Amino acid sequence: MRVKEAPPADLAICPAAPDGFPEDQTARMPADVRAAAQRLALGFRDVTDKYRRLVEWFSPGACSAPDGS
Repeated sequence: MRVKEAPPADLAICPAAPDGFPEDQTARMPADVRAAAQRLALGFRDVTDKYRRLVEWFSPGACSAPDGS
């Protein structure tokens, strides 16, 4: 498929993975708060995956390049 226009440069950059929770600390949280945190994390993962796929569609190999993580 031929694409007429490439996305703006700031949208064609692969997203970087954020730091996770500290591994040297523990916390207790209510089950509903833990479930909400899990939903947010999974939602963020899904959106990031779709964004990476979109960047790869316009620039194949961009996210597998050394600077694309």
